[in-house]
Amino acid sequence: MKTLKKYKTIIFLLAVCLLTNNLLAQSNQNEMVEKRESREARKIGFFTSKMQLTTDESQIFWPLVNEMEAELKELRKKNSDKSMMLKGKGEISDKELEEIMDAKMEMGKSQMDIKIKYHKKFKEVLPIKKVAKYYEATQEYRKILAKRKANKSEKYR
Repeated sequence: MKTLKKYKTIIFLLAVCLLTNNLLAQSNQNEMVEKRESREARKIGFFTSKMQLTTDESQIFWPLVNEMEAELKELRKKNSDKSMMLKGKGEISDKELEEIMDAKMEMGKSQMDIKIKYHKKFKEVLPIKKVAKYYEATQEYRKILAKRKANKSEKYR
């Protein structure tokens, strides 16, 4: 009887541990989603302000930006293994290096093709001055992110 009681206690404690672990993991995942959404909202606010977009313009423009970013992300994901090949090997042959570099050039061309495609779409829905402000704001936003990243890395030194 005592052995059965010990097993029940052990099983109960294991169940509590597993449940607690799942709740913590879910909590961390929720925090990450909230942080990502918060960053995205700040980004949209930054660009909307810099570009002086109206509500109607925002509703048309942001879905296009999201499409473009998704296409670029998919392209990077598809080509990430090629760039990792270069980092993963110490010495590679000229032929392998040429293939990797050619692939990088093709990726750059594909990225530019996507950006040109969306540039045309942007011009269809926004005045050209606001499209130009988008590109200016993009550069400014990248600088802000780079500065933040540098400041973060200094904290951990």
